[in-house]
Amino acid sequence: MPTTQAAETRITVTLSPSPDAPELAPQFLGLSYEMRTLLPENGKYYFDAGDENLVRVFQTLGIKSLRVGANAVDDPRVAVPDIKEIDQLFNFARKAGCKVIYSFRLKKGDPANAARLAEYIDKNYADTLDCFAIGNEPDFYFKTYGPYRDAWKPIYEAILKAVPEAKFEGPVTSRKIYSLEFADEFAPGGHLKMVTTHNYPLANGREAEKDLPGTRARFVSNETHTVYQRIYDGIVKPLQEKNIPFRMDETNSCFRGGAKDCSDAYASSLWVLDYLNWWAAHHIQGLNFHTGDTVNGFPVMVANYAVFIHQLDGKTFEMRPVSYGMLAFSQAARGKTMDVKIDGADDMDFTAYAFQSDDGGESVMLLNKSYGLDARTATVSIKGASTKAHWHSIAMEQATGDISARIGVTLGGAEIDPNGAWKAKWHEVAAGDGVLTVTVKPASAVVLRLATSQ
Repeated sequence: MPTTQAAETRITVTLSPSPDAPELAPQFLGLSYEMRTLLPENGKYYFDAGDENLVRVFQTLGIKSLRVGANAVDDPRVAVPDIKEIDQLFNFARKAGCKVIYSFRLKKGDPANAARLAEYIDKNYADTLDCFAIGNEPDFYFKTYGPYRDAWKPIYEAILKAVPEAKFEGPVTSRKIYSLEFADEFAPGGHLKMVTTHNYPLANGREAEKDLPGTRARFVSNETHTVYQRIYDGIVKPLQEKNIPFRMDETNSCFRGGAKDCSDAYASSLWVLDYLNWWAAHHIQGLNFHTGDTVNGFPVMVANYAVFIHQLDGKTFEMRPVSYGMLAFSQAARGKTMDVKIDGADDMDFTAYAFQSDDGGESVMLLNKSYGLDARTATVSIKGASTKAHWHSIAMEQATGDISARIGVTLGGAEIDPNGAWKAKWHEVAAGDGVLTVTVKPASAVVLRLATSQ
């Protein structure tokens, strides 16, 4: 429902440095693809360093991590990519400026072949490789840790023999299950770069589609944070206490390809911006959003949650609403997260996040997720922000404030064009008496940066 004649709420956001916060991980924002995406289709490769539009999309969105694997990596109907496909992938990633998480088959896997390919990757693309992974969501076919370990370890050891300094992530499970046991066994060896699991916090896409208004409401509700908190308490916090990094190397809104008219609607723009910031503030290594023109192994599945998909010409892209939330995040997320205190928004779906970098840069993201009959304009006073220079701002919004809309989304008054280019107009915001005052319309977000941090 479009937003009309919103009431006003006055909110105070107070920022303070968080000296113990780590720097935002350099590969925080990532995408995840099915392994079959590496295989040529009608003689054409998806990942192609000569595809200037796809390279531009990655660079515009600020994608720094590219994970390949997912269901297709363990699907016997999908061929295992070889050297030619690996060359295509890594040459693309190198040009796009991102690191690769490369997966090998676990289910009926071939240790010798995995070792051969890992050695080739290390020899030719060590600068573009983040780490290796083995398998995908093994908890669906190895219900307990012992059988999983017995299948995983021979491939791990074969790769280590070929590449003695190799780094791995794992166990790449769909949930917590035996991830802590895995970490306890393999982290001390020095080759486990991070523990990884998957999460789709808004559940099954088909179930979500049975109540579209209710599902969209959950996308923008602060109550969804309780789902994130359970994951943090159950796995991230115990790992952090042992100084073991954690990453979600596959995530998105709803599993089974997302929910039509939700995962591909403007609600997803607000959801993903909040989701990225929540996890950045909890200091994980990052998130890889599952995407592609289609997903799954076989049969293929419609990707309602796709960040972008090819248009019919095969050269340009339809940029989905979720891409705008990612773009907004990448405009401001740098340095260390700051502590943020919010007053006056207890009964409102409003969130705020901030970053501070060593070069004096600061940034703030304000999300007003109220909409429809509950829409309220937020007049936000920001205390603790630097007033030593001018601030600039851009807004993420939909033309009519409609969270169900699939078009009309802009950031800084501009769309991302089908070639992946984006040209926004930043507006100057003056600070007076040590306070920034910003108006955030319903169903919108405002990104602010110090002029010195641009």
